[in-house]
Amino acid sequence: MQQNDLDKIFYTQLVIARLGEKELMNWWNTDVAYKLGGAAFLWRLLGKTIAPLAVGEALLEAARLKESSLISEIPENKQVFSLFKPEPRLSTALKERMRHFKRYPDDIPGEIASILDPEKDWTSQDLIDLINVPEGAQFSGTSFGRLFEKFSGQSMTGIMLTLVSGITASDKGNYTLCYYQGEVHASA
Repeated sequence: MQQNDLDKIFYTQLVIARLGEKELMNWWNTDVAYKLGGAAFLWRLLGKTIAPLAVGEALLEAARLKESSLISEIPENKQVFSLFKPEPRLSTALKERMRHFKRYPDDIPGEIASILDPEKDWTSQDLIDLINVPEGAQFSGTSFGRLFEKFSGQSMTGIMLTLVSGITASDKGNYTLCYYQGEVHASA
């Protein structure tokens, strides 16, 4: 997978993860990205270069835990994937990208750095406006969330960005799991 595609997915994950913090949509019980929350502590502990990446990891982990909890309720959930619980190859590639940013913080794209900036007071609408997702995704409502019917030949980047289009950002405190089922993608 190209670095540019990984960065798009990483950026989108961070936007949604930041949107889910308790001061905004309250999907997960974190406030780690806010200056008056955990960000100030992490800046003192880790310094201004690494602290934003620690914030990013904490945001992504909170979102992953939420989605993992929701996915665990789905029968036969071994082939269920979502924005924060992607297919194994993509998950590994994203973790490697984060490691790269930790080693080479100057490589962090500006838009990713902006999402992790604790000085920026994001509103829900500000973050929603940053999301650029494909139109016309086909989702089926289920008792577990919204099931996306992926089609053959669709890129992993396209799938991940499409999952975002099913998230309902108007429902404070109630995260909608958008997921797909099936065989692992041949090429992440």
